[in-house]
Amino acid sequence: MKYFIVIALLVSLNQCISFYAKEGVEKCFSDEVPSQTIVVIYHELMSEGVAKNEKRDIPKMIKDGITLNVYGPDGNIVKTAKTVEGKNKLSFTAKTMGRYKFCVIKSKQFWSVNEYKYSIKIQQGVDHNLQDAANKTHVESIKDRISALKNRTDDFISLQQLNREQEDKLTTQSIDISRRVTQTTILQIVVLLASGVYQIWSLKKFFKQRFLM
Repeated sequence: MKYFIVIALLVSLNQCISFYAKEGVEKCFSDEVPSQTIVVIYHELMSEGVAKNEKRDIPKMIKDGITLNVYGPDGNIVKTAKTVEGKNKLSFTAKTMGRYKFCVIKSKQFWSVNEYKYSIKIQQGVDHNLQDAANKTHVESIKDRISALKNRTDDFISLQQLNREQEDKLTTQSIDISRRVTQTTILQIVVLLASGVYQIWSLKKFFKQRFLM
């Protein structure tokens, strides 16, 4: 037969609470949680052991573990976990605002009733590991964007450099073509002048011979 004990949390959520969990008895703690809030629960089966018999082997006695259930404002279980030995952590995001209940129970053995020292610590807010992961992901995203921007900048600089080289090559070719055109023009002028001078000399010679005759 199960007995239900509901205890309102009057202490800070950051404070660790230790108590003895008795087989077959469910102990519950409740508190108001805002919506969209990450709640982190640290739960531990203490090494001090069992209240009724300190010398017995704890892991063998609690193979099925101590169950931690988290109930939402509507009374439905939103998260559950087993504590067998050592420190454990459970986290969830409150979807709705209201009073959440955190209950611990150990199933009753047929031959005896034992009590197990248990500790629970509830924190509202951001889980540091989740926050670190989010920050790391954000940093990696920024690094990827910076890397992509750097690659684009390098490509743009390379394109500009290629354009400058092509412009320099075209400029050099234009200058060379202009020089050749100028030289060709000067040569044509010289040839025309020489041809004109020769024609004038030939005409003078022709008329001079005609007059002498």
